[in-house]
Amino acid sequence: MNNLRTIIALTLMLVCASSAMAAQTQDKDSKGTQLLNEVKLYFNSNDEQAFYQAAADYREFYLNEGDLITYYQGWEHEVLYDVNHGHFYNALRKTMTIQKDMRLRKAEDQYYKVNHLRGIIYSLRGNLPMAREYYEKALDQVNHSQPSNLVGIYMDLANIEMDSEPEEAMKHLDCAIAIIKANGARYEYSDAIGFKIIIAYSMRDWETVRNCYQEYMRLQQEYGQEFSMTYYNYAQICKYTADGEYAKALKETEKLTNPIDVYKFRSEVSELSGDNKLALEMQKAYMRVKDSVNNVIMNEEIMGTVNDITDAERARDASTERNKHLTWSLFGVAIAVGLMGYTACRLRRRKFMRQLKQQNAELKIARDKALEADRLKISFLQNMSHEVRTPLNIISGYAQIISDPKTLMSEQERADIASRITHSTRNIVHIIDEILDVSGKESVHFIDKSDEVGCNEMARNLLTPFENRQSNLDIRFETNLKDSFKIRTNRKEVEKIITHLLDNACKFTEKGSVTLRCQLDQLDNMVCFMVTDTGKGVREGEEEKIFEHFYKVDAYKEGIGLGLPLSRRVARQLGGDVVLESSYKQGSRFVLKLPRE
Repeated sequence: MNNLRTIIALTLMLVCASSAMAAQTQDKDSKGTQLLNEVKLYFNSNDEQAFYQAAADYREFYLNEGDLITYYQGWEHEVLYDVNHGHFYNALRKTMTIQKDMRLRKAEDQYYKVNHLRGIIYSLRGNLPMAREYYEKALDQVNHSQPSNLVGIYMDLANIEMDSEPEEAMKHLDCAIAIIKANGARYEYSDAIGFKIIIAYSMRDWETVRNCYQEYMRLQQEYGQEFSMTYYNYAQICKYTADGEYAKALKETEKLTNPIDVYKFRSEVSELSGDNKLALEMQKAYMRVKDSVNNVIMNEEIMGTVNDITDAERARDASTERNKHLTWSLFGVAIAVGLMGYTACRLRRRKFMRQLKQQNAELKIARDKALEADRLKISFLQNMSHEVRTPLNIISGYAQIISDPKTLMSEQERADIASRITHSTRNIVHIIDEILDVSGKESVHFIDKSDEVGCNEMARNLLTPFENRQSNLDIRFETNLKDSFKIRTNRKEVEKIITHLLDNACKFTEKGSVTLRCQLDQLDNMVCFMVTDTGKGVREGEEEKIFEHFYKVDAYKEGIGLGLPLSRRVARQLGGDVVLESSYKQGSRFVLKLPRE
């Protein structure tokens, strides 16, 4: 639960800061209110260009007004937006830009904001020692005569210490609660009490859980609309667990939206109830989801680091080459005009030295940037090595048990363990391959389309493995194309997409049929491969969410939620698309569209 409070805080920091600023802005002028509303409008959207433009307009307005505090809050919104959308590397780079800007404008009283933001970034990346270091720096720098600035830092410190040092986490949270109560902030107070229930749960202090839960429910009745629902479902889970009602606690986890939190709580509750088998299964699921997220972050940050180092090296080489040319050019000029007198020579020499000094300064900046990028890469890889090592240790443990001749077990038990080891290994390899495949596709903007593919022949070949494997389903093939009909595309990529759609259809269909149909869309001049099933279908409102990275319709099914996003991206690179036909209600129907020519 290290990232439980921090993830929620990303939105809360914006909302709370925005509410306070909105009150000031309304008194000040309507222009500031309008710009703030633009920032809030795009904060939870994926329209990055629109959000960045709104944030830039917001900062420019308050910079012109001479309001540096609100100006830097605009920068905070942009960093939090990047973090909220998984762009950790960009977020960390922006904190460096903010720090330079603060030095330039001599805004020393705002330095703590940079270190607070860095603490949030490192906390979400799983590097808790670095997060703690930056939070403590922020505490040293913040103006303690304005206690409200301390609340967020104390609560974030409590979050990262909740699992390893829960007693220290409770001390930090109590400091935040004291400040909140002194300011009479109802929403923030109820929010902090909900968080306190979770920390008491981490301490296994069931009496404190019950007492805080009672206070939390009292506040809900008293505060009404001012009551924070942020931790409501988490509080219910903790209370049921404290009372020994483990079945109810497990049922309550179904209301959580974050898969990491779902599996984390289910693992702990199962362990407390004595169901070690279920606890182990949930722990494995937790590690799979966490690994998939961390692998995406790793790919993004490694690519960003490599690009930065490459750019820095090119800038350094180019600058060095320019220095050489400039040196020889100026030397020739000096010889040519040497006869014009000592004074002219001195003036030219001074001009040259100023230029050289400036270029050296640029080289130093480029070098520092490369060193910082390299440090970030090493830090990130060290963190990821721990995350990957944990599931591998589980597999290693099983392997040692099954290979030890002294271990007494039946052949069936030994075969079952071996099967689990093989299954876990294949899952890890599949996840890594899928992450690398996504990374590769993200960096490629052109796919070769030189294969001449017979549509019916390819479709029949792809259905054969599913006919042999799915004995409980009726696997069908339909077509209105002639067997001689062919298209020019990339056969390997198209087969991957159709195979994934068929695999999904079989996975979510317990009985009935799965049909692959080939047909021609005369209106759009496209060839359509339609995969139709009689399964559970896609819930209303999720038609586009299923194409987002890591989104899963059913958290209990295997997979990490990358197949559909990757399939759509590749299809669009081939000139087509992958869509869900929402008008079909007897199950699901996914359509791969490809250009006829």
